[in-house]
This record gives sequence, structure tokens and C-alpha cells, in this order.
Amino acid sequence: MFRYEHPEHLWLLAAVPLLLLLTAAYWYWRKKAVARLGDVERVMPAFSGTRFWLKAALFAAGLILLALAWSNPQLGARKQTVTQQASDIIIALDISNSMLCQDVAPSRLELAKVFAQKLVQSLEGERIGLIFFAGNAYLQMPLSTDYSFILQSIQTAAPDLITEQGTAIPAALELAGESFGYEPGGGRAIILITDGESHDENATKAADKAYDEGIVVFAVGAGTLGGGPIPTGDYGENQYKRDDKGEIVRTHLDEALLSKTALAGGGQAFNISQGDAVVSAIRREVDGLQKRELEIRSYAEFESWYQWFLLPALLLLLLEALVSYRKKKSAGLAGLLALVAFIPFNTLSAQSTHKLLRQGDEAYDLEHYKEAEKKYRDAADKNFNDPVSQYNLGNSLYEQGNWPDAATRFGQAARSATNPGLKADALHNLGNAQLKQQKYKEAVDAYQNSLRLRPGDAGTRQNLQMAKKKLKEEQQEQQKQQEQEQKQEQEQQKQQEQQQDNQDQQNNQPNQQQEQQKQEQQQQQQSPQQQEQQQRKLKEEEARRLLETAIGPEDQKNARKYREQRRQPRPSGREKDW
Repeated sequence: MFRYEHPEHLWLLAAVPLLLLLTAAYWYWRKKAVARLGDVERVMPAFSGTRFWLKAALFAAGLILLALAWSNPQLGARKQTVTQQASDIIIALDISNSMLCQDVAPSRLELAKVFAQKLVQSLEGERIGLIFFAGNAYLQMPLSTDYSFILQSIQTAAPDLITEQGTAIPAALELAGESFGYEPGGGRAIILITDGESHDENATKAADKAYDEGIVVFAVGAGTLGGGPIPTGDYGENQYKRDDKGEIVRTHLDEALLSKTALAGGGQAFNISQGDAVVSAIRREVDGLQKRELEIRSYAEFESWYQWFLLPALLLLLLEALVSYRKKKSAGLAGLLALVAFIPFNTLSAQSTHKLLRQGDEAYDLEHYKEAEKKYRDAADKNFNDPVSQYNLGNSLYEQGNWPDAATRFGQAARSATNPGLKADALHNLGNAQLKQQKYKEAVDAYQNSLRLRPGDAGTRQNLQMAKKKLKEEQQEQQKQQEQEQKQEQEQQKQQEQQQDNQDQQNNQPNQQQEQQKQEQQQQQQSPQQQEQQQRKLKEEEARRLLETAIGPEDQKNARKYREQRRQPRPSGREKDW
């Protein structure tokens, strides 16, 4: 396929006839002027009319080639023209909070994402669109055959993509119906993947309306009838959604609603737990839909050929300047050598670089990424500041899983690029490479810089949201690890204090034993008399103590009075009673 990149510059060719007309007019005027002067051979000897017209022709030819080079002729090799039979399928994925329920492992949403990816792979050849819905619905991906981007979009599905929560099945069905457009022919189907917990009774009405418009509705339920709580905490914490009374809210799969919706839409209802059997069943149902022909043409990247026009143009213009009007005079060999020395050989080098890029593209299309890397690397070595070479080299490295080197090349391409579109692509891919390396902060920066150049890129916005989510999770994980480390440090400190207390107690026990041994030694060193007195003293004290405990207080009082009376002196003699 041939085209001019800048066809507006071809207007310069209109100056060529005008130039020739002016040259002819000048020649006619000069000839008449010379004739009026008479014999002027002595005044202007050896003037050559042939050289005059040669210079004019060289200048005109150079101008023509310069205009063609400025418009940049391009050739594109047509890769293929495909006519395929296809139906239009829209997958509506529920990303509400209730899909986080873990009544099926690992969760309803994760299981639904895996199922949707398998479904897309099974439906290759059809035009597929993608809708996310919760409290409302939005079109994530219009009908397309770009399956890799659809798979990537499904992977990024999360409840925080929609602020309004709920399960708006009617909104999803209405948006899907509008997204099909008005192209005649071809079957159309909507595949709902949801837990069906919708409080809107219009779901069956919306499905019935879609069926009236020729759209078949299939429903795939995610979850169990027993249901489960809705997690709200991170990292497996037992935090669940509660109602106004503080009771844990439980979500259940509404199979009855899904069955009614599918029946109203002329399709069938399935349960996601059946796995690959559901994928195969839907594939058979889609095969039974009416097909229409889609003609797809794809072309390789256009190759510029301006160098082949620019070089001759410069040569002709320089040659025109070297040609003299005089007879028997010419620039000679020295002039030609000077002309050859002035040739811009960098254009030949550019052509060689472009050839290497072309060969790399061919290898890349065949998924021979190692061979493509070699070609792109050779092109980048010839011109390190060429953003296209660096960008393509980064893509080949990325496909081989060499993400650090790919990130380096994408960064170089972004710094060297002057085209905003190429710069935005390089920054987008740089974010992808950083994301693969789990460098979430760097990925966020790359995506944000890409969006500054191309704000409307949906893929970059999705990747940015995913990178921000991963960054938040990483920061929370780091915070949790710090808290655990602090807790471990506190426990270790307590253990050390306890060990110190135990050691102090163990150190005190020998001192007590030494004191006891010292007392025993002192008792052994006492003389027999001292020991006997001490034992006697102990016996008296013990006897007195026993006596006091055995005799009551009144008896002790009487005994004291008796003892006091016994102590009164006796009279010396009896008095006589006279």
C-alpha cells in the first residue's frame, strides 16, 4: 500500500511550471535585449545557452524531488485480509462488594474473573465487549477482537472501580443493548456473571426487552445458596459488613432471579461451580447464533522512502550551482569530488537502520522475540537516540520476561521521543514493566506521565488504578509487618525481663542456702552447756505457752489471786482473847 505522509507538501510541485515559465520569459527578454545591443561577443564572451537551460532543468528537477521527499512517500506491506463469520457477545461482570464473599474459593469475584477469561479464550473469533456493573454500569471495552486487552481488563476488575454499590442488573442489560449498535445481521448475546442479589424487580423486564430486540441473555450465577458474610477487612482479618443493628450481613446466590432473567431473555442459567462445562455449553449456544461476515484488513507499519528522493534532490541542486554559464568552463573533477564529499551519508545510515527495524518487525510478528531483539538492538546501536529502536527493543525484551532491561529501554525511548503518541506508549509500557517487577510506586508515576500526554487512554487508566491498589496493599503490608516486628520486639523484651528475674531468683537462692548453712555451723560450734541452757529455755517457754493455751482466762486470774494471797506474811503469834 502506497501513500504520502504529508500530501499537502505536494503543492510545491505547482511551482515547477511557474519556474520554467519565468525562465523562458527571462531567456526571451535577454535574447531581445542582446539583439538591440548588436555584437556583444567581446563584452560577454563564451556565454552558453545550452548551459543556461541545463542549469534551469537541474534546478527544476531538484525542486521536484525535494517536494516529493518533503511529502514523505511510504509503503506498507499488506499482511492479510480476513473475512470471518462472527457474532457479537457482551460479557457483563458483577463487581459489587457482595462478589467478595468467600462462600466459593477463593471468592466469588476471583472465580468469576477466571471463568470470564476462559470464556473469552473459548469465544475467540467473535466480537466481544465487556461491561462492569455494581450500583450502575459502564462500558469497559466496546465490541472488539482485541482479546489480549479484554483479558487484561478482566484481570483488573475490582469493586473500587465503581463508587456506587449494588447489583444493577437492569442497567447492565440496557447498556449492553445500546452497545451493540444498529448494524444489521448477526446474532447478539449478553452473558451475565453475577450473584443475582438484586433488589430491583426490573431485571426480568430488561431481559425480556433485550430478547424482543434479538438479543439472547445467558446468566451465570456465582456463589452458593447458603451464602456467607461480605468481607471488609484486609489480609484475611475477620471483618465483615454489618447492618444498622450491628448484625453481620449475609449474601446469598439468587438462583431463582437468574433463572427468570435467563428465561425471559431466551437463554439459559448456569452455575459457575460447574466450571469448564459451562464454558463449553455457552460456546455451543454462541455457535448456534446467526453469523455475519466481518472483513478485517491489517497492514504492517509504513516504511518511509523520503531518503531516496532527498539525496538526488540535493545532488541536483548542488550540481546546478557548480555548472557555469560560460563555454569550455566547468567545475571539473575537483568540483565533483567536493560534491561527493558533501553527500549526507547519514541518510544511507538511516535507511540501514530502518531496514533493521523492518526485519525486527517481521520477526516480532512471528513471535520470534529473540531474533527480533537482535535486529532491534543492532538498530539501537547505530542510533542510540532513536526512540523507535529503543521502544521496539523494549517490547521484544518484555515479551521474553526481561522486565528490568525492558524498563530501561522504554525509559530511553520516552526521553528521546518527540512524538507525544510514541512518548505516551513508551511511558505506558514502562509502567507495565515496573508493575511486573512489583515496583508499584514507579509504575504509578509512569502511568500518570503517560496520561498527561494522552488523558483519554482507558487502558492506562485501568493499569494506573491497579498499580495504585497494589501500592496501597504493599504499604498496608509493610505497616502490618512493622507492627508485627514491634510486637515481636516487645515480646522479646518481656522474655528478657522474665529471664533476668529468673536469673536474679536463682542468684538469691545460693545466698539463702549460705545463710542457713552459716546458722547451722554456728549452732554446731556452741558448747554443750550453752546448747543445754538453750534447750532448757526452749522447754520452759514451750511449757508456759502450753499452759496459757490450756488454762482459761478466769482460771489464770484466780490462780494469780491465789498466788498473791499465798505471798501475804503470816502473823508472829496468836492474840489472846481476853
